Amino acid sequence: MCISNRVGPPVEGEDFFGRTKEIRQANRLLDSGHSLLLSAPRRIGKSSLAKRLIEEKSREGWKCVYIDLEETTTEDGFLRMVIESFYKGGVWKQITAGMSKGLAALLGSIEKVSVGPIDLKLNRKEEQEDLYKNLKELIEHDQDTFIVVDELTLFLGILNKSDGGHEKVAFILNWLRSLRQVSRTKVRWLFCGSVGLRNFTSNLDLGYTINDLTEFNLDELTREEASGLLKQLCASEQMIMDDALIDYTLNKLVWNIPYFIQIIFANLMEFHDEGAVITKESIDTAYNRLVSENYLTTWSERLIEYRELENPARLILKSLSSAPSGLSRDTLLDILMTGQDSSKIEETDYALSKLLRMLENDGYILKKNSIRVFRSPLLRDYWFNTFVQ
Repeated sequence: MCISNRVGPPVEGEDFFGRTKEIRQANRLLDSGHSLLLSAPRRIGKSSLAKRLIEEKSREGWKCVYIDLEETTTEDGFLRMVIESFYKGGVWKQITAGMSKGLAALLGSIEKVSVGPIDLKLNRKEEQEDLYKNLKELIEHDQDTFIVVDELTLFLGILNKSDGGHEKVAFILNWLRSLRQVSRTKVRWLFCGSVGLRNFTSNLDLGYTINDLTEFNLDELTREEASGLLKQLCASEQMIMDDALIDYTLNKLVWNIPYFIQIIFANLMEFHDEGAVITKESIDTAYNRLVSENYLTTWSERLIEYRELENPARLILKSLSSAPSGLSRDTLLDILMTGQDSSKIEETDYALSKLLRMLENDGYILKKNSIRVFRSPLLRDYWFNTFVQ
């Protein structure tokens, strides 16, 4: 089997590698009626896993829908994306004799998406609520259906910054929850994305809107899978790396997520294309390129989603990047309290607890005994090279 090194976009088909255990577990949960919240740090392969599940469920005869909200910035755009995706996936009911005129008219307009844009009337709040209610009633719930919503948090984060944003976000999250609460529904959902939905809803006191979702965690590849992926990439490009060099590469990365393996392999390809033999020295050079270029900038850019906690988060990460062995919670609290009045200690302590949980959930750091450290030496070295040196 040959796989291509697709850095960045989700991998599909023959390019998908590993995750056998996770696929089996996810299928078992979906088959037993669970809807899932795919929780994992960014760049770990959530979208790729979701698309693999769609491939498998489609083969089993399920109706499948994939909704990617990464480019969606307005509520109108969200509705159009949902309506069009549901239409293509065959999720809507058919017009029947007993259907109300209002629902039949809406369904008739939905069917026009194949020939052009549909007219959404959202001039008044009442019209908006009626449309969402009618859309809910049009969903077919008695057939096995799998709906993946990717990058919901990115869209909601943008929507939250608009006028009345919190109310709009709460409305959409509650509407989505109501779709999952239909009695005896055979529709299962999976939510994933590069920004954690759990952190996002918690910050807005909207955690209750997703408390029905089953948490499904995705971590790094197993050592065997990571080694296998690197070997397959080498075979696809006729690059020679023996087991010792593969182990050296994975030991250097430590946190063996697909994206990190892909980007270091892409850099090693430059040596290969020049006819050079891959050595430990070339692996070191490739690694050093990664920490000094733009491969990891999204990890910094996404901290804007932390809102008022962005600056404290940056201070913590900057401090940890200068301390490879890690720092204690008390030390981190002292760092955040620097220059502040002592009366702020309880408020800062609470913010630190929340912030550490968010950074751990998003894959920046982990807790070893009582010490916090960067989860990835690669990310730590990038942070130090970019924000400290």
